[in-house]
Amino acid sequence: MQQQKVMELAKSGRLNILLVSPEAVVSGERTTGFGRILKELPGIAFACIDEAHCVSQWSHNFRPSYLVLCKVLREKLGVKTVLGLTATATKATCASIVTHLNIPDGQQGIIKGVPLPDNLILSVSRDEFRDQALVSLLQGKRFKSCQSIIIYCTRREECERLARLIRTCLQDHKRPESNRVGRMLSWNAEPYHAGLSAARRKQVQKAFMSGKLRIVVATVAFGMGINKQDIQAVIHYNMPLNFECYVQEVGRAGRNGLPAHCHLFLDSDGGDLNELRRHIYGNSVDHHIIRKLLQRVFVPCKCVRIAQLFEGVDFDEDFAGKESAIQVRNGIEEPLNEEEHHGSKGSPVQNRVNCPGHEVAFSVDETVKTLDLPQENISTMLCYLELHCKQWIKVMPLVYTMCKVVSYKGPRALKAAAKLSPPLAMAIALDQKRGISHNGSSKIEFPVVEIASAIGWDSGTVKQHLKNLEWSKVNDMWRRTGISVELYELGFRVLAPGNLCPSELDVALDTLHGHVKNLEKCSLQQLKTMFKMLTSVSYVDCFECRDEVDKDRNENLKIMIREYFEQEHSNVEAETEEEKLINEEQVVADVRSLVCMYRDTNFTGRAVARIFHGIPSPCFPAQVWGRCRFWRAHLKSNFNLICKVAAKEILHLR
Repeated sequence: MQQQKVMELAKSGRLNILLVSPEAVVSGERTTGFGRILKELPGIAFACIDEAHCVSQWSHNFRPSYLVLCKVLREKLGVKTVLGLTATATKATCASIVTHLNIPDGQQGIIKGVPLPDNLILSVSRDEFRDQALVSLLQGKRFKSCQSIIIYCTRREECERLARLIRTCLQDHKRPESNRVGRMLSWNAEPYHAGLSAARRKQVQKAFMSGKLRIVVATVAFGMGINKQDIQAVIHYNMPLNFECYVQEVGRAGRNGLPAHCHLFLDSDGGDLNELRRHIYGNSVDHHIIRKLLQRVFVPCKCVRIAQLFEGVDFDEDFAGKESAIQVRNGIEEPLNEEEHHGSKGSPVQNRVNCPGHEVAFSVDETVKTLDLPQENISTMLCYLELHCKQWIKVMPLVYTMCKVVSYKGPRALKAAAKLSPPLAMAIALDQKRGISHNGSSKIEFPVVEIASAIGWDSGTVKQHLKNLEWSKVNDMWRRTGISVELYELGFRVLAPGNLCPSELDVALDTLHGHVKNLEKCSLQQLKTMFKMLTSVSYVDCFECRDEVDKDRNENLKIMIREYFEQEHSNVEAETEEEKLINEEQVVADVRSLVCMYRDTNFTGRAVARIFHGIPSPCFPAQVWGRCRFWRAHLKSNFNLICKVAAKEILHLR
């Protein structure tokens, strides 16, 4: 109801400011939600993009819509003035944002503030026993009086465990009523992560924002959009992935300008580094996996006469003979002449025209399963192909790719409908060419985009035409025809050329794989740099800073972070890696045991490495494979070397 009201206000021009997600803007061709009114909006004078660092080439996989947002704003909505806002942009990221936003003044169009305001008091410690250190820190002079605290953890289980620990160890005498807020929440601490129900997350967030909950122990799922002015402390139980994340997360504190305390626990043994590398390797993609994706995108060209598709088809009398065969030119139905129906010598299939690009669609679920990649990662790679200087493809909104037409009045009604519907007739004709007869059938299923391509229509027009089969007008009254049309199987949809030569496909493949590998190398190097910097200013344990912080260390950390944001990070050298696994014999033995234990599972080298590092994927979810004894068994071993060793052993076993 509220969404409908907002859309009506927007269409009528009575809204001055409209807040909308990038996904809603990018999905402008959809028929529901904001996309439905995209083309009906009045002129937009100004667009503001929050979290603009997601627009850059270093964009996060979980928000691929940011990558094409600027293109949609300028080309579809005609927006000429764009403002990007972010608190976590390095110099390289700023340059990338300038390029994407097409800012005419270049670097002069950037207004930058200084990362980390002066009112934040920072400290880092390398405690051997972090649980005891955390409790001790919360009881110290700096944090004891803080009434609004966020504690960030890497893993969901850690959030649950630490919240219980804090509730057990800390007692707040200001809350004598058993330290409870109602029946469901504790005043002292509650966990917050994506594994909780939406209702529970909302309850925890509301209590924290209203001051009824003192401490939230959370993953990074908590924080986006949080604007609580009086947050007095942020504690990192684990090291963040990079300085961008660190600055964004400590930036939740001290927004009222008053002093706020921030502390980070550093695992001197490198345990946090192993955990964080898991997230980086989780987004890596093998060369052959990208090739499989490109095979779905760049389908061989079919720029041929429509008549060729009917060649050899023997329609029965009820469907259509050669006299009633249909060709479609620009949406106009015309009967094929004799030469066109049978195919002429002058128009062989191999006579191709310059390919204008074809609508291609492929199943989301099937692609995710085949590639063993999350949908967001696949969408991101498609966006990279679109944003390449050669503009390989045009990404379009997700669509339903399959259609099922059922006649409840029997086969005759289906045949009669085919005479009135070019898409349905084409679907039956193509099935006949494949040797599938529908003479006695009252049901047919077919891919919508393939049919649309065959008759030269847009898939949306085909769907609308098919849905119209469900109704007919009798005596000025709309009645059901007995035909049911069901659309199903959500799929990716792109506009892609089908006549790329092998060398062009190789360029697209190498470009995409190189981009993914460069992101991996950059992220690993940033992680290594951050660990080194934090170690240089860290205390041996938190007892040295639980009451007071050394001003020099506080300032040195801020200076290093600010210098980091002023450096160029686009050209990153690969992190030096070991050439051979230290425990290779044990890894080889475990690979063999794993493959033999699950003989019906189709393992790859990367799949095995993910299991050994505890990295979930669509085909190997943590809920299932987390019970396997090899899950996280080799977290400290080099991931890429495990991939190579595992691939070699799998081939040997086959």
